[in-house]
Amino acid sequence: MFRAKIRQLISEAARERFGILDASEFSVIPPENLEHGDYAINAALVLAKVLGKNPMEIASAAAEELGSRSSELGKVEVAPPGFINFFLSERALQGALADVLAHPDAWGKSDIGKGKIVMVEYFQLNIAKQPHIGHIRSAIIGDALKRILQSQGYNAVSDTHIGDWGTQFGILLWEIKEQSIATTAFENLSFDQTFTELENLYQAGVHRVENTPGGRDRAKAEFAKLEQGDGENREIWRWLVDVSMKKLEESSARLNLLPFDEHRGESFYEDKMAPIVEMVLQKGIAKKTDDGAVVVDLTSEGLDEAIMIKSDGASTYLLRDLATIRYRREQWNFWKNLYVVDVRQSHHFRQVFRVAELLGFDGAGESEHIEYGFMSLPTGAISTRAGNTISLESVLNEAEERARKVIVEKNPDLENADEVARMVGLGALKYFDLSHHRRSDIVFRWDEALSFDGNAGPYLQYTYARLKSILRKLDGQAHIKVPNAVGMDALEHHLLAGLLRFPEAIEDALTDFTPNTLANYLYGLAKSVNEFYHSHPVIQEQERGKRELRICLIAGVVLTLSKGLSLLGIAAPEKM
Repeated sequence: MFRAKIRQLISEAARERFGILDASEFSVIPPENLEHGDYAINAALVLAKVLGKNPMEIASAAAEELGSRSSELGKVEVAPPGFINFFLSERALQGALADVLAHPDAWGKSDIGKGKIVMVEYFQLNIAKQPHIGHIRSAIIGDALKRILQSQGYNAVSDTHIGDWGTQFGILLWEIKEQSIATTAFENLSFDQTFTELENLYQAGVHRVENTPGGRDRAKAEFAKLEQGDGENREIWRWLVDVSMKKLEESSARLNLLPFDEHRGESFYEDKMAPIVEMVLQKGIAKKTDDGAVVVDLTSEGLDEAIMIKSDGASTYLLRDLATIRYRREQWNFWKNLYVVDVRQSHHFRQVFRVAELLGFDGAGESEHIEYGFMSLPTGAISTRAGNTISLESVLNEAEERARKVIVEKNPDLENADEVARMVGLGALKYFDLSHHRRSDIVFRWDEALSFDGNAGPYLQYTYARLKSILRKLDGQAHIKVPNAVGMDALEHHLLAGLLRFPEAIEDALTDFTPNTLANYLYGLAKSVNEFYHSHPVIQEQERGKRELRICLIAGVVLTLSKGLSLLGIAAPEKM
């Protein structure tokens, strides 16, 4: 909102005085010290390096020019070693708040995306495996990015890219056949029981592979038979896919994810891989080794050899991902193609994107790996193989149970306690993840996730509910207009300026696809409004102008928290 205007003004002022300065070269940020204004600008420091002049002299000259152009917005000051501090006027702030409250549906939205198609791949579950807490990061981050992208006018298209192909299915197929297990044996089992049994079978299969001479080759052979269309293997595989897709839909609904636009499994690209292999060989991008493997040599670029076809004839993830990029390019003509996948796959995606570029499927930078760090438990890393997991189902159940206990203690007479507990429990999980930078490793702890104090989802939700209770007491007077020229103290000024930075927080979240930027903004806003609420009477304020302004401040924060939490996929309960 104001940041863009200030950026434009300082650029114009700098060009007028010095003839140079690109807006992208300097920062406009809220200073930590409130005495330094609403925005601090380092343009003079940038110019000083180019012009070889004293930054304070440049700052003074730029501030003078800026002040003449921004009289309606506020005042300008200079601070060592060369910062330009911008103080927004009460008139500008209150006018902006009035506009926000007059157009609530538009708040936080923009058309900057102009309908550009952005593919977002996340929640890549594997067939025959129960979703667990380790999958939650991809689902939560990906869903938040889709919501934020859509709010800015992008056409965000989501795909799960189901893991339904590969050697791991050879392991499972071999074990099922060795134990002579028919799919009908699972007919009377619940989803959770079915997946428990399938995971036990897989772990038994891994044990068999590791303890049987030639076991890994046997598993690879079973997958090769699947790829070649073996009837028995195909029948078992189709059943595994069907039951797993039902579980995926159930899990997506439980997590309150936006509907996926595509549910393409790796197997979808089965008939699309051979033409790519032929293409890389014809163009000389890849070579066929003596043992029959097809390899792209990227060692000169520090990316090692990218294997497309293994020596046993089986396809690799790399080949399937290349087929995916080609399909998405032809089907969607994407502007960006984002993969929300953990950091362990960084090398893989660098290989994929480079080969795609060589093939002409993708331009440099159009496909991007949105990597995230590991989630672990206090007891150690999450590993399906080791059995050290918390299923998604169980973690959601426990979140709701723990949330309900806390909520009932705080408000024993709360109506719809179960529904509120569901919103708070799920919100706690999502916010715990999204409040961390996606590249950070996370240790999941219940006491932190479900805290009603500090940077946690329940704290934001409780703040929202408490502010809503204030507005309910107005008996329909929440439509009061923002008064003109009401004096504000420092805390009111700070709260209002922070509230109006909501669009900037959204913009920053998309700069590097980091939803934590938005989450931490909302936490800062919640802290500010709670500080304001505890020290400033609202409904009880006797002076009419101040009372109306404070009511409008509360209404603005309520609107912003609701919109912001929604962009993170978190519900905002009216009562808690």
